[in-house]
Amino acid sequence: MAFADWARIEKTTAGGRAEIGARRIYILPTRYGMIYAALLTLMLLGAINYGNNPAHLLTFLLAALGSNAIYQTWRNLRGLRLVCLGAEPVFAGQRAHFRIDCDPVGRERPAIQLGFEDAEPALLDLKAGTADTAVSVPLPLLPRGLYQPGRLTVSTQYPVGLFRAWCYVDCERDVLVYPQPGVAWQPVGDEGEQLDGGFEGSGNEDFAGLRGYVPGDQASRIDWKSFARDRGLNTRLFSGQAASPLWIEFEQAPGGGVEERLSALARAVLDAEQQGRFYGLRLPGCVLTPDAGPLHRHQCLRALAVFGLDDD
Repeated sequence: MAFADWARIEKTTAGGRAEIGARRIYILPTRYGMIYAALLTLMLLGAINYGNNPAHLLTFLLAALGSNAIYQTWRNLRGLRLVCLGAEPVFAGQRAHFRIDCDPVGRERPAIQLGFEDAEPALLDLKAGTADTAVSVPLPLLPRGLYQPGRLTVSTQYPVGLFRAWCYVDCERDVLVYPQPGVAWQPVGDEGEQLDGGFEGSGNEDFAGLRGYVPGDQASRIDWKSFARDRGLNTRLFSGQAASPLWIEFEQAPGGGVEERLSALARAVLDAEQQGRFYGLRLPGCVLTPDAGPLHRHQCLRALAVFGLDDD
């Protein structure tokens, strides 16, 4: 059983906040610390053998410096406050970065390392009297799905590198990984039309009217002229959007397996959003009605990410 399986872990609150307590910090000598201790032992044996008082003085002085380093290394972590903010969704094959705000609590904290298992840690120096310092901690590459990053290891070897102090923090923030977009294909709409470059030239030129702005609408479709005339924030609609929404269906997607089909559907969602189409998504057990905008794009990609997986 690994040490991390039974070690004390600092839990985060509902808001993602955690403060490293004194009883959650572990400390052990580093490789250099072991060499340092061996040299002190040899120095002590030599001083005893020859009865050399200056050698005794030097040995005990260096031992006192090593003992003080234990406290200074432990103190560099104690009381550090963290806020786990989470990571932006990424596509499979991309590396997610988990964002964490660090509060030094009025004390300088050099050489703080934050890292997740199997990923390169981030190193930062926290200065006294500064506000929260944001740091992006890389995560290991993940397949599509919804994950929790697991235990964050916060460590330091300050000031002299003879000891390493560390603490485990449980970051309960989901990380969403979309399917990797596959090759482009052409879904068929309700009236038999396909998602191709020809739609952009016909549907978008056919203005159909205005509707009130809804969060997530594309900025390029906002009617800024009416906004400048104090008529409120409105979104322009086109006849192609209202008359012929595009349905992106699991059964139509190319590919021999589930993952290939999900990749193709992810590509179709991105293409439809880029071309300004109103599009819906049909999956076994899940139907998202036609819409457009970043929020709808995220909802569709999220449905693809968790398809066939436990969404707990």
